[in-house]
Amino acid sequence: MPTFQHVSLDAREKKTKGFIEAESRARAFTLLQDKGLTPLDLSPVAAEAGAKTKKLSALRDYLPWGRMRLAESFYYLGVLLQSGHSLAKGLDLIGRMSNARASRVWLNIRDTVESGEQFSKALTAYPRISPPVYVAMIKVAENTGKLGQVLERIAKNEDRRSEATGRLATALVYPMVILLVGMGAVYFLLSNVLPKISDIFAASKGSLPITTSLLLSIGKTLNAWGPAALLVPLLLLLMAVYAFKRIPRWRVFLDRMLWKVPVAQKYLLARFSGMLGFQLEAGIPLVQAMESSAQAVSSMFFRQKILEAMEEVAAGRPLDRVFEKQGVFPEVYILTLTSGQKAGRLGSFLLRLTHILERDVDNTLKRLVALAEPLLILCVGLIIGFIVLAIMEPIFSLTTLVK
Repeated sequence: MPTFQHVSLDAREKKTKGFIEAESRARAFTLLQDKGLTPLDLSPVAAEAGAKTKKLSALRDYLPWGRMRLAESFYYLGVLLQSGHSLAKGLDLIGRMSNARASRVWLNIRDTVESGEQFSKALTAYPRISPPVYVAMIKVAENTGKLGQVLERIAKNEDRRSEATGRLATALVYPMVILLVGMGAVYFLLSNVLPKISDIFAASKGSLPITTSLLLSIGKTLNAWGPAALLVPLLLLLMAVYAFKRIPRWRVFLDRMLWKVPVAQKYLLARFSGMLGFQLEAGIPLVQAMESSAQAVSSMFFRQKILEAMEEVAAGRPLDRVFEKQGVFPEVYILTLTSGQKAGRLGSFLLRLTHILERDVDNTLKRLVALAEPLLILCVGLIIGFIVLAIMEPIFSLTTLVK
């Protein structure tokens, strides 16, 4: 079991140091709270100590994965609030527990709260830390007096979402490595090996096969352009993506096409349903929950449908009937909404459906990645094989001429 070193305040506000064993950092934090201690610093015990450890710790402050995650910060803050601590003190403790960059943010938010502003309003100055959907939930929680519980729910939801995103990123690592290695091998053959073959044949005054001549032209271009030959297509792709994002008509068209892809549709529905169900379970009204959930959806086409439905729901029409009228949602999704509304538990039904959709998306992506790996290896092998044949063919011809 991992061991954590802690610096805490006891009931008399005196600092105390020690070690505690727990399954995770969050569990260690809770155990210290149960003992009447308020953790100021909580870190896993490392194998190395001294200056090297301090340098590594400082380096982690500047790496994206070294920053304290939103889920952890909100979880600790929620636990502190439910333990009876004030919001300002909780933010102060979170600030002292965080690394250099995150610490400045949380301490600035603490100063804003101490000046009389609401926590939700203070968070709006840092949209990268807390998305608008969470800010809206925190604002409602402040009015209902359930800020601690809502922060803990947000932390659990963020952990679940990060886990799903992490699984997708991990599944795509191996195919991307195969693709990059294949592109590197092709670039090396075309820019370094082929030009040498060309010099040999130029000296022998032999004629080159068409395939070899074609590859030599490509090789000369790559040799002249250098790494830019690979960067230019990437730059064009990025420019196309930027254009689609900046031109609403193009983006809506592309999003409408993507909506017809089953796995993309399930992913978007899972994202929307998870946020909507999560907010409804936290006590946020349906119309307000739909508005903030729409902002969490990346598809502009789907977002337009949600906002159009929101206006009709605000006028008093049932959500399932509105979505059914739009004619773009799967029948099983409409049936789930109908069942949830009749049972008076729309939020829990949506969360259950989210779990099913995420599992389907995860399984589909695993199958696609499993299929993509051999296909990529095959395609890279065929390209390299074609290049090798184009190189070897004139060599064999030259050997025949010499004989």
